[in-house]
Amino acid sequence: MSANSTFRALSAVVTGGGSGIGLATVRLLLERGASAVIVDLDITRAEELACRYPRRLQCFTASVTDEARLREVCELVSCSVEVPLNGLVNCAGIAPTPASIEDTSLEQWSRVLESHLSGTYLACKVFGGALAQSGAPASIVNLASVLAHRPGPVLAYGAAKSAIVNLTEALAAHWAARRVRVNAVAPGWTDTPFVRRNGRTDKDFQAIVDATPQARLLDPTEIAEVILFLLSPAASAVTGATVNCDGGYVAGTGWAPYGGFPNSPAGAGGLPDSSIHPPREAA
Repeated sequence: MSANSTFRALSAVVTGGGSGIGLATVRLLLERGASAVIVDLDITRAEELACRYPRRLQCFTASVTDEARLREVCELVSCSVEVPLNGLVNCAGIAPTPASIEDTSLEQWSRVLESHLSGTYLACKVFGGALAQSGAPASIVNLASVLAHRPGPVLAYGAAKSAIVNLTEALAAHWAARRVRVNAVAPGWTDTPFVRRNGRTDKDFQAIVDATPQARLLDPTEIAEVILFLLSPAASAVTGATVNCDGGYVAGTGWAPYGGFPNSPAGAGGLPDSSIHPPREAA
């Protein structure tokens, strides 16, 4: 079976599909012949794709923290898609603001956990539950983060992503007999609006580059490629896994006390050029 014929049988809901890694995933799904459903608070960036693929892309404005709205969308999609849903990608979540525990209010903490963790839980409950009831093979991919493994000054975000890894493993076991695979991808620092907000400067990005063995920001399409693999039948034996897609960030954390990464272009001054971070269509 060819790659295109494989993906023509795929129909996936992508929460947070209106920008960043979610939008890159939707774009790749459509380019490979799959169908997609975007669920996001802001779908304006997806309008061009919706015009290009009117029969294979649907867009719904919804918050992943609104269970009633998610159930409404699930009902609408189940009655209208040409290819039955057999995939779910959970990318939705708000950008955290770095702060110490002393400067993080309970409201700020709860808002981040609700967006990332509760949103992933509810999408899995609604859409994943529907996939499990269908009896057909299906796949769910949750978006974790390298900060699930290596904490930083975004306390609620790291806690939420760590919990998503645990939730992924629990659901993988829970739905295995229903032929639903559940995995997670843990991206490193990726060039998205999510990362570029909060007023980061070139100096901030240079620090990110210096902490990454590949010495670059990742492209959203690189994360999307891993997500599509996990959605596909090629990953039929993979469930309960969290795949780091981080340019070596997690593996490289022990190198700093020994002078940094061998032969690394990082630290040579300036951000990586296009040979290190090849230009792609913005996502």
